[in-house]
Amino acid sequence: MSKNPQEKRASPRVRVSLTAHCRIGNRFVRDPIADLSTGGLYLKTKEPAREGLPVRVALALPDKDGPRFLTLVGNVARLDRDEKGRLLGIGVSFSAEEIGSRDREALERFLASAA
Repeated sequence: MSKNPQEKRASPRVRVSLTAHCRIGNRFVRDPIADLSTGGLYLKTKEPAREGLPVRVALALPDKDGPRFLTLVGNVARLDRDEKGRLLGIGVSFSAEEIGSRDREALERFLASAA
């Protein structure tokens, strides 16, 4: 698989079918996640946002012992719009220093098993 020279991600993305409960700025949304990595996620949302806006994500990852609930923290890194300018989703970049070690480890285990 060749790497896109425009690619800025340091962590490989894994396609997922998960739903996130998010706080984007001061608004709360429940929307699907298209892909996930240790560095961020892509949220399919129509919720208005702007780059740099803080995002807090509550997520339940499937685990053999039942769902593992975690909180991921970051910022809107990019907005994805269609040809008419309608919002399709947002890219969220995680702030590693704001994510607890247990949540980071659970995310890493999930991604390793899903890859």
